[in-house]
Amino acid sequence: MTEKRNDGVEIDLGKLLRLYLHYWWVIVLSVLVVGGGALLFTANCITPLYKAEVTVYVSNSNVGQQQSDYLTSSNLTASQQLVSTYINIIRSNTVLEKVAASADLDITADEIREMMSTAQVDDTEFFNIFITHPDPEIAAYLANTIAEVAPGEITSFIEGSSTKIVDFAKVPTKPSSPSVLKNTLVGILLGGFLSVAFLTVRDLLDVRVKNEEDLMEISSLPVLGRIPVFTQEKKQNRYASGRSAADGGRKGGHGA
Repeated sequence: MTEKRNDGVEIDLGKLLRLYLHYWWVIVLSVLVVGGGALLFTANCITPLYKAEVTVYVSNSNVGQQQSDYLTSSNLTASQQLVSTYINIIRSNTVLEKVAASADLDITADEIREMMSTAQVDDTEFFNIFITHPDPEIAAYLANTIAEVAPGEITSFIEGSSTKIVDFAKVPTKPSSPSVLKNTLVGILLGGFLSVAFLTVRDLLDVRVKNEEDLMEISSLPVLGRIPVFTQEKKQNRYASGRSAADGGRKGGHGA
């Protein structure tokens, strides 16, 4: 199968396929080297990070309201809309500075903000607070400290609303990143792509005429003849055959 590019140069897909099969060891070697390098780099050079999670429920009703108010759709809708507001309050310097002071660690509000992420749960009145840190115990400790400090601060900012902690953070046992499997697969794909791209470009840039087919691609003139290529082994065989024939002729002459 042959494809023709806009500049008039034809690409023989069958030829490229045969090229890839001929140099299969180059592709395999590239896959092993790049994939293995990605595996070793991920396992030994990237610091694993652990993510602790706190789940918070947002309520748009204060304690003084009747129980029926907790179930109204208007309150649920308002709670969903307040989630983004609560998240911004939690990420504020006012809250995070109190979290840093309460945690009693050598850490600042800006550092906590960098390691913190938040996400609303499926457009509901629930949202999660994540803390990512190389130490799993510190990650869980900071997440729970935020869970203890944030509700009181939110109530002081927004009257008639409240938050409840549904799940406190547990010490994570497995790192959330990096993914050794994912990085290794990316390395394998990258190695295969680079080797195939190298072989393809190398073949397209090779303008030498190696056989009759290459000559016919660049000229419409007929091929009148071929010059055989003799290797050193063939030359030696021809020379040995010639000597044997000559010796046989001399022996025949002596016998006569």
